[in-house]
Amino acid sequence: MKKKILINNVKDNPKNLDVITIKVVDVDGVFYEIKSLVCLEQNLMELLKEIEFPMGHCGGMALCASCHCFLESNMLNNNMSSAEEDMLDQLYNYDPSKSRLICQIPVSKELDGILLKIVGG
Repeated sequence: MKKKILINNVKDNPKNLDVITIKVVDVDGVFYEIKSLVCLEQNLMELLKEIEFPMGHCGGMALCASCHCFLESNMLNNNMSSAEEDMLDQLYNYDPSKSRLICQIPVSKELDGILLKIVGG
């Protein structure tokens, strides 16, 4: 990995929301450790776009795979929608054991400590 960047996205927490840490390796091999609030109405792509990760060309509709990632830690139940499976199935770098679309992963406490590698479509 080239370098490590720490991002604290927890500026204010008046509602006393849970705080999670997400580890991300981008397409250039840069490692990010992101501390963020758990906003249940948000998906992981929206959280990453807030801190200027370039993804989500389709607006989170599982249509473009710009947010394709490999889950490097097995912390999520694989609750994939058929739309997500259909999109992933078209990719040359699809790995059935690790591939997910970041836009289809809701932000939750279960993400705390997760490691994902952005690979794109």
